[in-house]
Amino acid sequence: MNLDALFTLNCGMYILCSGTEKEPSGLIINALVQVTAFPNQVIASVNKESLTHKAIDRSGVFTVSVLERETPLQLIGLYGFFSGKNKAKFSNVKYFIGKTGAPVITEHSVAYLEAKMVSKLDAGTHFLYLGEVLEAEFLNPELKPMLYTYYRDVKGGKVPRTAATYHASPGEEQGVFDRYRCKVCGYIYDSRYGDPDSGIEPGTPFDDLPFQWTCPICGAQRDQFEQV
Repeated sequence: MNLDALFTLNCGMYILCSGTEKEPSGLIINALVQVTAFPNQVIASVNKESLTHKAIDRSGVFTVSVLERETPLQLIGLYGFFSGKNKAKFSNVKYFIGKTGAPVITEHSVAYLEAKMVSKLDAGTHFLYLGEVLEAEFLNPELKPMLYTYYRDVKGGKVPRTAATYHASPGEEQGVFDRYRCKVCGYIYDSRYGDPDSGIEPGTPFDDLPFQWTCPICGAQRDQFEQV
């Protein structure tokens, strides 16, 4: 079975939030789809290990911010590779409190929606939340939304094992390419893609990275990387 075939399914990159102004919670998701128009309803897939699913269960609402194409990896890493148990995700990020009382991330966001939970399905590692859309608006309509394929193939981004679309690539497992994994957060530097957000051109070997270069996700130094 070739799981790469699943990459032909269109996915975006979103920050889903829930909770309250005093206890905000949020994480990156890429499994979100509108399923009905009357009423407008969406389904979001949220990992069971996250704090955010507990916030949705308590509040009965969630918001989704649609990330723009050039969202820096640092923001994606903050919400994708760290837990709210040990990281203050909202301390330096722009957001407002929506009509539902849940936070809405505005930084690098094209648009957002707010929804109330209608039902919840147990899907094994994830919960699927069906939500009725209560509010939807553009924030930066001139920007283009980031597709997961762009995040993966152009920006060289990775997803944690808790992501709905995660699977290890054969190249990573066999060490075929010049790839180094951050031992802190799991980010993989791939010389084919470089690190455009940090000014590193595609094709730059890991050994040729500037001494001051750090992991674009968590800021770890080069000595915290291991070859894969």
